[in-house]
Amino acid sequence: MNLLSYCALVLLLGLSLGMFVRLFRRVYAGGGDTVQVSFFSWVDLVLASMIVLLILSQVLMATGSISQTAIENVDTSTMVVSVLAWWALILGPILLSLRFRGFKLGSVFGLDRMPVRRSLLLGIALLISALPMVFVVDYIASALLKVNTTTDTQEVIRIFENSSTVAQRVPIILLAVVIAPVAEELAFRGYLYAVIKRYLGAIPALILSGILFALIHLNLPSFFPLLVLASVFALAYELSGSLLVPMTMHALFNAFSLILVLLGQK
Repeated sequence: MNLLSYCALVLLLGLSLGMFVRLFRRVYAGGGDTVQVSFFSWVDLVLASMIVLLILSQVLMATGSISQTAIENVDTSTMVVSVLAWWALILGPILLSLRFRGFKLGSVFGLDRMPVRRSLLLGIALLISALPMVFVVDYIASALLKVNTTTDTQEVIRIFENSSTVAQRVPIILLAVVIAPVAEELAFRGYLYAVIKRYLGAIPALILSGILFALIHLNLPSFFPLLVLASVFALAYELSGSLLVPMTMHALFNAFSLILVLLGQK
């Protein structure tokens, strides 16, 4: 990277940081009251605690990266089914509990708060603005941890890198661009962030839900950039009141990551 590139990166980082510091002050100075959480009760506290324990147990049971041979032999369709089953286990009780208590899911998660087009455009704009921060944190973390890009990346990325056919790659694209953004935003921002905010406040909710989000990806080098990304998602949710905004950001970020993998193979 030459001097001009460094200068451009520093400029973009400054603009990105400046923008999100201002948004953070605007959103959280008054306690962050756009996302309504008063209707969450002890039932949600119990469910949220169980989800946290499930996530932590998953992290503790992780024994490290799987071997290159295993990566090359992964059935990506089966992997998608396993991920769907995992999220059904987590989200099923939450959504059923909310519906049983008479809540409209669209209202709970703010999906009817903003027009879809406006939510999508806001998500695109916020993600583009946040990318310099995420990439700089990723670069610093990778340098400090001396990351080996062939073995230290997230396993889903390694699987995508080693897939060679459309049939292998389509399930991963579906997982990264559709399933993960919807499921993870419902779990981490829509529910955990909201329940933690109900009992501990908005800023602790932002931090704790972000840490859990970063942990569940089971990859140390990506922990800090994912924590930054999760914080931006929570800020976007609190700014807009609509979960569709961070869902859009999440989907685009994952799509961008897969595109970078494809470009790197050329």
